[in-house]
Amino acid sequence: MKKSNAARKGLWRAVALAAVSLLAACDRDASPAPAKAAATSAVVTDPATGLRWLRCALGQTWQDGRCVGEVEALGLMEAQARVEALNAQSHEGIAQWRLPTLVELAALRRCDHGLVDEQFTLELSPEQAPVSVPRWCAGETTSPTIDTARFPDTPPRKFWSGSGSEAAQHFYAVNFGNAWIGLNEAADATHAVRPVADGAR
Repeated sequence: MKKSNAARKGLWRAVALAAVSLLAACDRDASPAPAKAAATSAVVTDPATGLRWLRCALGQTWQDGRCVGEVEALGLMEAQARVEALNAQSHEGIAQWRLPTLVELAALRRCDHGLVDEQFTLELSPEQAPVSVPRWCAGETTSPTIDTARFPDTPPRKFWSGSGSEAAQHFYAVNFGNAWIGLNEAADATHAVRPVADGAR
Protein backbone atom coordinates (compact mmCIF):
# COMPACT_ATOMS: atom_id res chain seq x y z
CA MET A 1 0.00 0.00 0.00
CA LYS A 2 2.83 2.38 0.89
CA LYS A 3 4.49 1.69 -2.43
CA SER A 4 1.23 2.39 -4.25
CA ASN A 5 0.79 5.78 -2.51
CA ALA A 6 4.40 6.72 -3.25
CA ALA A 7 3.93 5.77 -6.89
CA ARG A 8 0.78 7.88 -7.11
CA LYS A 9 2.55 10.87 -5.52
CA GLY A 10 5.42 10.49 -7.94
CA LEU A 11 3.03 10.34 -10.89
CA TRP A 12 1.17 13.50 -9.79
CA ARG A 13 4.48 15.31 -9.27
CA ALA A 14 5.58 14.38 -12.81
CA VAL A 15 2.25 15.55 -14.28
CA ALA A 16 2.45 18.87 -12.41
CA LEU A 17 6.01 19.49 -13.60
CA ALA A 18 5.04 18.71 -17.19
CA ALA A 19 2.11 21.15 -17.01
CA VAL A 20 4.32 23.94 -15.62
CA SER A 21 6.89 23.34 -18.38
CA LEU A 22 4.17 23.41 -21.06
CA LEU A 23 2.72 26.70 -19.77
CA ALA A 24 6.17 28.27 -19.64
CA ALA A 25 6.80 27.26 -23.25
CA CYS A 26 3.48 28.80 -24.31
CA ASP A 27 4.39 32.09 -22.57
CA ARG A 28 7.73 32.19 -24.37
CA ASP A 29 6.17 31.57 -27.79
CA ALA A 30 3.22 33.93 -27.40
CA SER A 31 3.50 37.26 -29.22
CA PRO A 32 1.87 40.43 -27.89
CA ALA A 33 -1.25 41.52 -29.75
CA PRO A 34 -0.31 44.06 -32.45
CA ALA A 35 -2.81 46.65 -31.17
CA LYS A 36 -1.42 46.42 -27.64
CA ALA A 37 2.17 46.65 -28.86
CA ALA A 38 1.31 49.68 -30.97
CA ALA A 39 -0.51 51.38 -28.11
CA THR A 40 2.43 51.05 -25.76
CA SER A 41 5.18 52.13 -28.15
CA ALA A 42 6.56 55.65 -28.59
CA VAL A 43 7.22 54.79 -32.26
CA VAL A 44 4.57 53.97 -34.85
CA THR A 45 5.30 52.28 -38.19
CA ASP A 46 3.33 53.22 -41.29
CA PRO A 47 2.29 49.88 -42.84
CA ALA A 48 2.17 51.39 -46.34
CA THR A 49 5.61 53.02 -46.40
CA GLY A 50 7.49 51.27 -43.59
CA LEU A 51 8.47 54.68 -42.20
CA ARG A 52 8.89 54.82 -38.43
CA TRP A 53 7.56 57.98 -36.77
CA LEU A 54 7.89 59.35 -33.28
CA ARG A 55 4.34 59.62 -31.98
CA CYS A 56 5.20 62.73 -29.99
CA ALA A 57 6.65 66.03 -31.17
CA LEU A 58 10.05 67.02 -29.81
CA GLY A 59 9.62 68.37 -26.30
CA GLN A 60 6.82 65.93 -25.49
CA THR A 61 7.24 62.60 -23.70
CA TRP A 62 5.33 59.38 -24.38
CA GLN A 63 3.51 58.31 -21.20
CA ASP A 64 0.68 55.78 -20.94
CA GLY A 65 -0.50 56.30 -24.49
CA ARG A 66 -0.33 60.10 -24.37
CA CYS A 67 2.17 62.77 -25.36
CA VAL A 68 2.77 65.02 -22.36
CA GLY A 69 4.81 68.19 -21.97
CA GLU A 70 5.41 71.34 -23.99
CA VAL A 71 6.17 71.04 -27.68
CA GLU A 72 9.46 72.72 -28.61
CA ALA A 73 9.38 75.56 -31.13
CA LEU A 74 12.64 75.32 -33.07
CA GLY A 75 14.35 77.08 -35.92
CA LEU A 76 15.34 74.83 -38.80
CA MET A 77 19.01 74.51 -37.79
CA GLU A 78 18.00 73.88 -34.17
CA ALA A 79 15.59 71.21 -35.38
CA GLN A 80 18.32 69.47 -37.36
CA ALA A 81 20.67 69.60 -34.37
CA ARG A 82 18.03 68.12 -32.06
CA VAL A 83 17.42 65.25 -34.51
CA GLU A 84 21.17 64.55 -34.63
CA ALA A 85 21.17 64.45 -30.82
CA LEU A 86 18.47 61.77 -30.94
CA ASN A 87 20.70 59.73 -33.24
CA ALA A 88 23.70 60.14 -30.95
CA GLN A 89 21.74 58.55 -28.12
CA SER A 90 19.93 55.98 -30.32
CA HIS A 91 16.58 57.33 -29.16
CA GLU A 92 14.01 54.52 -28.94
CA GLY A 93 16.71 52.18 -30.26
CA ILE A 94 16.96 54.03 -33.59
CA ALA A 95 19.98 56.01 -34.81
CA GLN A 96 18.70 57.10 -38.23
CA TRP A 97 16.22 59.83 -37.29
CA ARG A 98 15.80 62.72 -39.73
CA LEU A 99 13.41 65.49 -40.66
CA PRO A 100 10.68 64.13 -42.93
CA THR A 101 10.45 65.25 -46.53
CA LEU A 102 7.50 67.47 -47.36
CA VAL A 103 5.76 64.59 -49.15
CA GLU A 104 6.22 62.26 -46.15
CA LEU A 105 4.98 64.86 -43.67
CA ALA A 106 2.05 65.97 -45.85
CA ALA A 107 0.94 62.32 -46.13
CA LEU A 108 0.12 62.38 -42.39
CA ARG A 109 -2.66 64.92 -42.93
CA ARG A 110 -6.21 63.76 -42.26
CA CYS A 111 -9.22 65.86 -43.29
CA ASP A 112 -12.89 65.11 -42.62
CA HIS A 113 -13.70 65.43 -46.32
CA GLY A 114 -10.33 64.54 -47.80
CA LEU A 115 -7.88 66.84 -49.54
CA VAL A 116 -8.57 69.08 -52.54
CA ASP A 117 -8.15 67.50 -55.98
CA GLU A 118 -5.99 70.28 -57.37
CA GLN A 119 -2.29 69.98 -56.72
CA PHE A 120 0.50 72.48 -56.76
CA THR A 121 4.19 71.97 -57.49
CA LEU A 122 6.95 72.89 -55.08
CA GLU A 123 10.35 73.83 -56.36
CA LEU A 124 13.09 72.26 -54.28
CA SER A 125 16.89 72.30 -54.33
CA PRO A 126 18.50 71.68 -57.75
CA GLU A 127 19.38 68.11 -56.79
CA GLN A 128 15.76 67.37 -55.89
CA ALA A 129 12.95 66.85 -58.38
CA PRO A 130 9.88 69.11 -57.97
CA VAL A 131 6.98 67.50 -56.13
CA SER A 132 3.22 67.99 -56.43
CA VAL A 133 0.87 67.70 -53.45
CA PRO A 134 -2.62 68.89 -52.50
CA ARG A 135 -2.25 72.05 -50.43
CA TRP A 136 -5.29 71.97 -48.10
CA CYS A 137 -8.46 70.19 -46.98
CA ALA A 138 -11.64 69.99 -49.05
CA GLY A 139 -14.09 71.86 -46.81
CA GLU A 140 -14.21 72.43 -43.08
CA THR A 141 -12.38 69.87 -40.97
CA THR A 142 -11.60 68.79 -37.44
CA SER A 143 -8.35 70.06 -35.92
CA PRO A 144 -5.68 68.80 -35.57
CA THR A 145 -5.61 67.40 -39.10
CA ILE A 146 -3.83 64.16 -38.24
CA ASP A 147 -4.69 60.66 -37.04
CA THR A 148 -4.84 61.34 -33.30
CA ALA A 149 -4.93 57.63 -32.48
CA ARG A 150 -1.42 57.26 -33.91
CA PHE A 151 -0.27 60.77 -33.00
CA PRO A 152 -2.09 61.85 -29.83
CA ASP A 153 -1.85 65.38 -28.43
CA THR A 154 -0.51 66.81 -31.69
CA PRO A 155 -0.61 70.61 -31.44
CA PRO A 156 -2.52 72.42 -34.22
CA ARG A 157 0.55 74.19 -35.55
CA LYS A 158 3.27 74.02 -38.21
CA PHE A 159 5.82 71.20 -38.29
CA TRP A 160 9.12 71.43 -40.14
CA SER A 161 9.85 69.31 -43.17
CA GLY A 162 13.40 68.76 -44.39
CA SER A 163 12.47 69.97 -47.88
CA GLY A 164 13.27 73.35 -49.37
CA SER A 165 15.82 75.36 -51.25
CA GLU A 166 18.92 76.58 -49.46
CA ALA A 167 19.83 78.69 -52.49
CA ALA A 168 16.51 80.51 -52.35
CA GLN A 169 16.49 80.36 -48.54
CA HIS A 170 12.94 79.14 -48.27
CA PHE A 171 11.70 75.92 -46.74
CA TYR A 172 8.42 74.08 -46.27
CA ALA A 173 6.28 73.19 -43.28
CA VAL A 174 2.91 71.48 -42.75
CA ASN A 175 0.31 73.07 -40.50
CA PHE A 176 -1.63 70.38 -38.63
CA GLY A 177 -4.10 72.98 -37.45
CA ASN A 178 -5.66 73.27 -40.91
CA ALA A 179 -3.58 70.92 -43.20
CA TRP A 180 -2.12 73.86 -45.13
CA ILE A 181 1.40 73.61 -46.46
CA GLY A 182 3.50 76.60 -45.45
CA LEU A 183 5.50 78.07 -48.31
CA ASN A 184 8.66 80.13 -48.21
CA GLU A 185 9.31 79.48 -44.53
CA ALA A 186 12.40 81.30 -43.28
CA ALA A 187 15.01 79.07 -41.64
CA ASP A 188 14.78 81.09 -38.43
CA ALA A 189 11.00 80.61 -38.14
CA THR A 190 10.16 78.37 -35.18
CA HIS A 191 8.02 75.28 -35.69
CA ALA A 192 7.40 71.90 -34.10
CA VAL A 193 9.31 68.77 -35.16
CA ARG A 194 8.23 65.15 -35.66
CA PRO A 195 11.25 63.00 -36.59
CA VAL A 196 10.99 60.01 -38.90
CA ALA A 197 13.25 57.06 -39.72
CA ASP A 198 13.28 54.73 -42.69
CA GLY A 199 12.03 51.18 -42.15
CA ALA A 200 14.31 48.68 -40.45
CA ARG A 201 16.35 46.58 -42.88
